[in-house]
Amino acid sequence: MEDLQDVKTNEELVAETLGARPEAFRELYDRFYSRTYRVAYGMTGRHELAEDLTQEIFIRAFQKLAKYDRRSSFATWFYRLSINHSLNYRKREMKESHKAEVDAQFPASVAEQRIELTILGQQVQTQINRALISLKPKHRMVVILKDVEGLNIAEIAERMNCSAGTVASRLFRARDLLARKLDHLRDTF
Repeated sequence: MEDLQDVKTNEELVAETLGARPEAFRELYDRFYSRTYRVAYGMTGRHELAEDLTQEIFIRAFQKLAKYDRRSSFATWFYRLSINHSLNYRKREMKESHKAEVDAQFPASVAEQRIELTILGQQVQTQINRALISLKPKHRMVVILKDVEGLNIAEIAERMNCSAGTVASRLFRARDLLARKLDHLRDTF
């Protein structure tokens, strides 16, 4: 069992990474991977793309690590980088492959969807993901950070670099849109 005194802070691992031990970044990767993947999945709705986006975020973080100025915690700095990269990725994806996105959001036929999704729970989850993906990226990100990651309004505002009022407004709007898009599922279970 690892001694608690041997557990390094994120900031200590950053210093080691920038110093003589770049392999210390591996521990930061291990600490932040699952959260980063969940954000990436929430933005893309597809596991393969989420994995690619997650790897891009970590590469970007490693490349920009020297610019981390410690004005905020490493976790906040990393979240901001992740959010910005995810939003930029989404914009790029929309420009480069609008047709692929439409195909992914709207399967060719209901029969194909039933073949792929064998139980009702999977169908409902797919519809929820589709509705989430249809939101504007900034609305989607607020829902992911609040309802998936469990952050509070102030934490989201800090990570997204906007006011708490903006976050609350986006969250209200996003939830309202989701409720309307998913109203047909109300009596499913």
